[in-house]
Amino acid sequence: MNRILVLVMGLLLAASASAGPTYTFATSTGVNPSNVGIITLTQLNPSTVNILVDLADTSLPLPQYGFINTGGPHTPFVFTVTGSELLLIPVFIQPPAGIYASGLFTLNIGGGDATPFGTYGVAVDSTAGNGSVNAYYGDLEFNLFRGTGISTDDFIIGPDALAYFAADLTDGGSNTGSQAWLIRTTPPCCAPPPPPPPPRSVPEPGTLALMAIGLLGLLTLRRRRQV
Repeated sequence: MNRILVLVMGLLLAASASAGPTYTFATSTGVNPSNVGIITLTQLNPSTVNILVDLADTSLPLPQYGFINTGGPHTPFVFTVTGSELLLIPVFIQPPAGIYASGLFTLNIGGGDATPFGTYGVAVDSTAGNGSVNAYYGDLEFNLFRGTGISTDDFIIGPDALAYFAADLTDGGSNTGSQAWLIRTTPPCCAPPPPPPPPRSVPEPGTLALMAIGLLGLLTLRRRRQV
């Protein structure tokens, strides 16, 4: 039994995704301004990626932006990953355990809509009632685990979507609706190192031999002229 367990663990590790770079998504489009918040994907280990949605202003007593739940065509937060979505396990960090004053965040592997930005494979749903009064005014952060491996490169723009991520946000008043992040960048701190410079060309042995014979011939000719 132990040998079988070791074999299974070995297969899972072998199938694990390679570690991806840190990605940021700083510019959004939608009903709210383009600088409502920054999404950061960080590779924690071959099986876990951290997702942080850092909204621009969530400070009390008058936070500016928050996640809302209007249901139907809008979802609090959506994205798409390659590979099996059935094995995804979330661990919510902000809010802790996904619990906030008006509701509970849960991961929905059935996906969700973010009109007008399309349909996504995975959604973060909320049990809260609709409207800004039930919004979650805070940053959203969770670790996403998959035993077979997950990489920051696995987060893609799906075939039915127009962006990497979308969220249903409120500005604290009547301005509510979907916001989408389409542009992915790699921070300078986390970019892969540049490729090494090409090796200097070294003459092959045959070339060196020809050069030596040529020099020897020149020396011989010079000696004959001096005699």
